[in-house]
Amino acid sequence: MFITIPDFLTEQELQHLRAMTERVKFSDGTATADELPDDHKRNLQYVPQGEDLRTVSQLISNGVGRSREVQDGALIKRMMPPMISKYTEGMEYKSHLDSPFMQHNGPLRTDLSMTLFVSDPDTYDGGALVLETDIGDHEVKLPAGGAVFYSTRLYHHVSPVTRGERIAVVSWMQSHIGDPAKRKVIGQLWRSYDDMVEAKGETSEEARRLMHSVIELTRMWAES
Repeated sequence: MFITIPDFLTEQELQHLRAMTERVKFSDGTATADELPDDHKRNLQYVPQGEDLRTVSQLISNGVGRSREVQDGALIKRMMPPMISKYTEGMEYKSHLDSPFMQHNGPLRTDLSMTLFVSDPDTYDGGALVLETDIGDHEVKLPAGGAVFYSTRLYHHVSPVTRGERIAVVSWMQSHIGDPAKRKVIGQLWRSYDDMVEAKGETSEEARRLMHSVIELTRMWAES
């Protein structure tokens, strides 16, 4: 249902991103709150353009490229241009669902949401991303440079910040496989494949059969 990568960015990438957040001007986040009540979303945001957009998009691409777990479990097809959000003391984003479709070179179905934490968790209190699952709330507050990918079908909220400021990059992705249950199966099968390779070797008949099955299942479920 969600994937957490505590070291999604390298330290150099994180510092590059932080330098950007220190020089840009943030605006009122209610501009992208759609039809939510005025007090539902209280934060600041910066929508990167030009070179800033290319930089942030490349940092996310780098992190995805280093993470087998994200590659195998998310199967990203397209991504919305990322935004940078800032929450200072007293700000929050109450429980909500993200839009099922967003516009970027045509409609993009939002299968996955991503939050990339920029602020060190020791520098602020509150500000956790809370995923509201069927088995209860799950709080996510990762180290700076850590990212979480989760199903956009989940209600979620950002708890009130009571000290300091919380900065994060957010984006949304369309997956090659829209059904989150099917994506979960593919991710689990790839982990089983890794275990099989470790136990019996990459060229073992068992590993070869399992790899073939996962690839064929991905082909069956993937959307053109």
